[in-house]
Amino acid sequence: MNKEQFQQTYGESRPWEWPEIGDKVRFEGADGMFYPHFTNVIQFAKDNLKVGETYTVRNCKVYSSWCAVWLDEIEGDHFFHLSMFEWPIKE
Repeated sequence: MNKEQFQQTYGESRPWEWPEIGDKVRFEGADGMFYPHFTNVIQFAKDNLKVGETYTVRNCKVYSSWCAVWLDEIEGDHFFHLSMFEWPIKE
C-alpha cells in the first residue's frame, strides 16, 4: 500500500516509516538475500544502478514483509527493494 492507503488503514495509531516521494536513497548493492526473491529485480538493479549513487524516490509501496521503491532516474515501471538502499541517508 502507498502512504495514503497506509494512513487510511492505520490512521494516527501507526506512523509511516518509509521513504516519502522525493526522498533520497543511496544504492548499497543487490548481492544480499531479498524477500521476495525476484531474480529479475535483483539483476535489473545490478545492471542499472551504481553502488554509492544517490537516487530519488518516485513512489513507495509497503507490502506485508517488504517495501518497493520506484526511482525518478529509472524510466518505466521498474521497482527495487528498499533494503538495497541506505535510507535514511546518513551524512
